[in-house]
Parts: sequence; structure tokens; C-alpha cells
Amino acid sequence: TMTQRDAIFPANRHALYEAHGYSAAVRTGDLLFVSGQVGSRNDGSPEPDFALQVALAFQNLEAVLTAAGGSFDDIIDVTTF
Repeated sequence: TMTQRDAIFPANRHALYEAHGYSAAVRTGDLLFVSGQVGSRNDGSPEPDFALQVALAFQNLEAVLTAAGGSFDDIIDVTTF
């Protein structure tokens, strides 16, 4: 039997993910798989300042976690590059 998968979209950014054809995260059972987050502004445009890019990437990640009903405390593993 297949496990149910639910796409998760943070508030105010659904159109950005829809335009690029993927979801911010997918929940399956008790696990949430989050797509890579970049330091983009709400309209999807890149932030030119690197320090602000990093801050925005984590704000975007937090928005995805919040939309899924979670927080940074729920993270098991993260890869950055």
C-alpha cells in the first residue's frame, strides 16, 4: 500500500513554488522532507547581499516548517552548501 504524501507550502510563497513546479516540502507519515531553501525574497528574486541571503534562507526554512506545524526543534538532519 502507498503512503499518503501531502505537499506543504509556506504562506505567501505558493505561487513561487507553483511557477517552478515543485513544493516546499512533502509530508509522508511522521516525516517532512523539505526542498532546498535559498536566500530569495518573497517575490522569488535573489537577495544580492550574501549575509542577507543566508538569513533569508533560514527564514524561508522556518516558514516551511511553520506551515507544516513544526519548528527548528523538529529537524533531524540538514545539509548546507
